[in-house]
Amino acid sequence: MGLRLQTNCVTRLFKVPIYRCPRCRAEDISADAHPTRVIDNGRLRPVLVCRNCFRAAELELRIASDAAGLTLEPMPIRDGLKLLADHYLDRLAAIDSPDQLLEDDQRAALKAPIATALEDVRRRLAIDVAR
Repeated sequence: MGLRLQTNCVTRLFKVPIYRCPRCRAEDISADAHPTRVIDNGRLRPVLVCRNCFRAAELELRIASDAAGLTLEPMPIRDGLKLLADHYLDRLAAIDSPDQLLEDDQRAALKAPIATALEDVRRRLAIDVAR
C-alpha cells in the first residue's frame, strides 16, 4: 500500500508503513488509536485498536474476564495515555527512519497527524490529578 502524490501531472508512489487495527485489520491506527486490553494466556495484555473496534473489544474483554473468572478493573486513564504516547512516538520514529526513502515534504505530511495526536496525548498527561 502506498500514498499517491500528484505533482505537475506526474504521479509518484512511495511506500508508507500502515499500522492496522489488530481486531478488524481494516483501519490504520497510526494517528488514531484507542487503548484496550485482551486476555492472553490468562493475563491482561494492552493493545491498541481503531475507533470502530474499541467498544466491541471492551465488551469482549468483559465477557472473557467473566468466563475466565478474572477480576476486571478499568485501565487507569494515565496508563492508556502513556501507551498511546509510546505508540505515537514509535510511529514518528518509523517515519524518521533512514530506511524510509521520503522527501522532506512527504515526511512532514506523514508526521503531521501523528504529531497532532501525540501533542493531544501529552496535553492530557500534563493535567494533574484532582485531589
